[in-house]
Amino acid sequence: MTTYAQQAISEIKLKAESAGFRLSDVCRIAEIDQAQVSRWHSGATEPLYGSVRRLEASVDALIAARLKKMSESLEIAGKA
Repeated sequence: MTTYAQQAISEIKLKAESAGFRLSDVCRIAEIDQAQVSRWHSGATEPLYGSVRRLEASVDALIAARLKKMSESLEIAGKA
């Protein structure tokens, strides 16, 4: 049986990987130990809701930063 936390972490991982990031990148930004996230994902322990939200916010921040950098690069290339 998959818990809400396991499903949320699976979705965060998929979102990160789809954008070219690893879950370890998300964990680093969220300042959450990757081993702890693995325990949550396996169902060994349950995270606090706030911890899952931090992971979600971190993956969103990584994606936003990449999009901003790509946008800036396109803008510079357009001026050349």
